[in-house]
Amino acid sequence: MGQSARLVVLWGAAFGLRLLYVLQSQQSPFYDFPLIDAKTYIHAAMAMELGHWHGGDQVFWQPPLYPYFLGVLYALFDPGFTLPRIVQAALGATNCLLIFWLGRRVFAPAVGWIAAVAAALYGPFIFFEGEFLPPVLALMLNLLALLALLRAVDEGRRLWLPGLLLGLSALCVANVLVFIPVAALWLVWHVRAAPVRERLLRLVSFLLGVAVAIAPVTLRNWLVADDLVLISSNGGLNFYIGNNADYQRTVAVQPGPAWAELTARPRVEEGLIRASDQSRFFFAEAWEYIRDQPLDYLRLQGYKFYLFWHGDEIGRNQDLYFARQYSGLLQILLWKYGLAFPFGLLAPLALVGLGLAWHRGVLHTPGPLLMVSFAGMYALSVVAFFISARYRLPVVPVLLVFAAYGGRELWALWGRGARWVVYAVGGAVLLLGVACNFGAGPMNMDGDAQTHYRLGFVFDKKGLPINASAAYHRALEFDPDLKWARYNLASIYARRGEYGRAGAVYRDFIRRYPGEPRAKMALGSVYLQTRRYAEAIRVYRQLLVEPDADVADLQGRIGYAHTQAGQLERAAEAYGALVAARPDSLQARFQLGQLYEQLERPAAARAEYRRILARDSTRADVRHRLARALFFADRPEEARGHLERAVATDPRAVDARLLLAAQYIVERRASKAMDQVQAILAVDPQHQQANRLVGHLHMVLGDTLKGVEYLDLFTEYYREGRSAEIFDRLKKQWDEKLER
Repeated sequence: MGQSARLVVLWGAAFGLRLLYVLQSQQSPFYDFPLIDAKTYIHAAMAMELGHWHGGDQVFWQPPLYPYFLGVLYALFDPGFTLPRIVQAALGATNCLLIFWLGRRVFAPAVGWIAAVAAALYGPFIFFEGEFLPPVLALMLNLLALLALLRAVDEGRRLWLPGLLLGLSALCVANVLVFIPVAALWLVWHVRAAPVRERLLRLVSFLLGVAVAIAPVTLRNWLVADDLVLISSNGGLNFYIGNNADYQRTVAVQPGPAWAELTARPRVEEGLIRASDQSRFFFAEAWEYIRDQPLDYLRLQGYKFYLFWHGDEIGRNQDLYFARQYSGLLQILLWKYGLAFPFGLLAPLALVGLGLAWHRGVLHTPGPLLMVSFAGMYALSVVAFFISARYRLPVVPVLLVFAAYGGRELWALWGRGARWVVYAVGGAVLLLGVACNFGAGPMNMDGDAQTHYRLGFVFDKKGLPINASAAYHRALEFDPDLKWARYNLASIYARRGEYGRAGAVYRDFIRRYPGEPRAKMALGSVYLQTRRYAEAIRVYRQLLVEPDADVADLQGRIGYAHTQAGQLERAAEAYGALVAARPDSLQARFQLGQLYEQLERPAAARAEYRRILARDSTRADVRHRLARALFFADRPEEARGHLERAVATDPRAVDARLLLAAQYIVERRASKAMDQVQAILAVDPQHQQANRLVGHLHMVLGDTLKGVEYLDLFTEYYREGRSAEIFDRLKKQWDEKLER
């Protein structure tokens, strides 16, 4: 079988494995519910599908190439959640071929084959190629850029191409920016014997390619937001997360209230609005920590350097080991049993391969030097921020090549009889393996607190409250201090009507976190639902003294609770305070007016209704209430005028039509009254009072049979209860007139 045929088989096998994983991962609750970064990318792609290719009116928060990649797929195919994963599986399989070509180009065909086969079976590759995240695209661009660099320097032309590829890679994952100056120096070093002019031309060509990729994004940021941001504005925040005195806390912050509080700091503390200013704020915070606590900073960098080379796959928004329970393939290719496979094996082999290459002087040659420069600079960029499996993934292809090189060299040494050398190197691999796997701990497929918190969120959004509450309970078992898991659990109980359990959890939350007003607000709502109005009022009054209290909302809640408790005077006081805090709230004025009616303060009620109509003359319900009040004040003509305007504004205003019909009857205008009750019956044929009125009106107008028919309907539709007070009063007046 020739090389091309073997490569086709390799690609097919790699693609088949990735398709199998996509198929198996459909069992995961997260499969069709991307979270955090993946959710952001999907939403951006959907917006592009609708034609919003400009990316909004703010600078890019994250590098934009991957969302545009998804956006093109959505625009062309409307693919849902499966087709993008299949496309990424194809890209991942292609990356295996690129790794082969890189290993063959730098070392030998055997090295390329070993590295490519290892890449095809590399569990974290397969996992991330099934996620809506940019590593698979970034890996392809990085590998293409390295191959293009090696080819361009040999041919002495098209140096703009590797620059373009590296620029595009930076638009996918910005860490590669730190490698670009090193690549430029490598180019100059490679042609150090050439004339200065030729070296400068090569350098300019390379940098021009970088600029062609990145400049449009920078220009776009400037045009839409008047803000000079090279690619995206999240660099400062990410640098601060990985470089502060409370690293363990900040690196564990998840999107939610804590994340919102963190990202709001530049705006809250310094009043900074522009994205670039906010990014500089966080850079300044991190540099202040570095300046004030240099020893602690060095210790932290050492710790992150250790994490980078450790075999454990550190999740960021997703737990790789938890994902194993949904995929038998991943269970084979990603595990921890003393050895954190595969990186815990790859790292020592790659380091030994690197050492052998250095010992043999291979690193002085252009290809290996370029690869070491890329891996070293990229690793430093990851360590400079913070560590996760996803962020270190772009270094893995280079490590696979060096591990393959080391394996081939050891095989060659064994074949030449240098067995003691092989044993010594094997001992080095063992020691490095111990270091890279030390403290790896057991593999927990049950997931951690954050994983179950996210599961609870997903189940809740999918309308599975029982599953969601179980997941939140599990999260709290792992970490009782997982704040929002407790809050969300209480919210689920409240929505399901389990108010006793909801109240208990909310009270526990408030005891643990007394400074969170939203929990107190939610507890007040539970008290309202359970008619514990005095306790609800007490909670809301406590919230009134909070620094950022929404006085209007709280007074409205207090007013409602007093109303339900029959404390109408206090309710009116609360609604009065609401209106004072929010004068434009017409609904609050409407509620206050109705309270004044019940308190027999008609003048005050009419005044509120008139204020509402002065702002919104289309409120038929308000005109109806004002007309009622005017009738009680013996001002029938003015009341009738408001009712006529009410039914003209809203022909379906049944209550206003009924009251207007009654007034027409009082005025002995039976035909006009008939028009109104007929209009009511057109809207609601079973309306009791309308059927009664139309029956009497038919009798008055001489159609006794028709009148009896409608009165029979009234009897049929009648239910317990009594007519409205104003209707009874007008009916008596009508009966008296009929008796005359």
